[in-house]
Amino acid sequence: MKKDSVREVAVGLCFLLAVVWFFCPVGKPEGGSVLFAMRLALPAIVLAMGSLWLRPKLMMMAFWFCALGDAMGVLGSFEGQMGGFALAHICFVCYFIKGLRWGSVQPVVVAVTSLSCLVPLVIAAWKVIPAIPDFPIRIGCSVYALLLIGTVWTSVVRALVVRDSSKVLPLLAALGGMLFLVSDFVLAWNKFAEHISNASLCIMSTYYAALLLLFVGTCEFYSKKT
Repeated sequence: MKKDSVREVAVGLCFLLAVVWFFCPVGKPEGGSVLFAMRLALPAIVLAMGSLWLRPKLMMMAFWFCALGDAMGVLGSFEGQMGGFALAHICFVCYFIKGLRWGSVQPVVVAVTSLSCLVPLVIAAWKVIPAIPDFPIRIGCSVYALLLIGTVWTSVVRALVVRDSSKVLPLLAALGGMLFLVSDFVLAWNKFAEHISNASLCIMSTYYAALLLLFVGTCEFYSKKT
């Protein structure tokens, strides 16, 4: 367990260094270059590499898909970016569903969480989706929005039904899922609805915070299983 703790700290430090390197303006390459794509994807790659020893395969795959989505976005493929993150959210949803104790899920928890998750979906359907000019992209974004909400719903429900001493960790994972939603919502609004000042800073800061919280928030559950 002590060795795992050292690895956790090492992965966390490497992740933070990768994030600082991305935000550092010194020697920052132009957007669209392969180097910039690697720089953007590096924090997710760090978590994916750390997950080889510290997390279940579903979480490891999710971080690799996030890195793929980062790289494809920088290289100009919105479809590839959306596809990479869609696969990541499928992995997140599958992981959180496995962690749910369905017998302890109360209907009121399901109802409140579902109603809360409907709010961003309704806003997206009202303002963002209709503003997308290409019909295939519109369909893809609609499917992606459902997968993203799936991550939030499953992570929040799991956090609410946990009753032991590890409750703080699933709460962190749920917060990570919500920050992922904030990041992608700002990205979509800025790209399709209307311009947002300092959108890039908001998108990337909430995205990296989401990744870290999703990594940290799945720690104890995996340790207990192993």
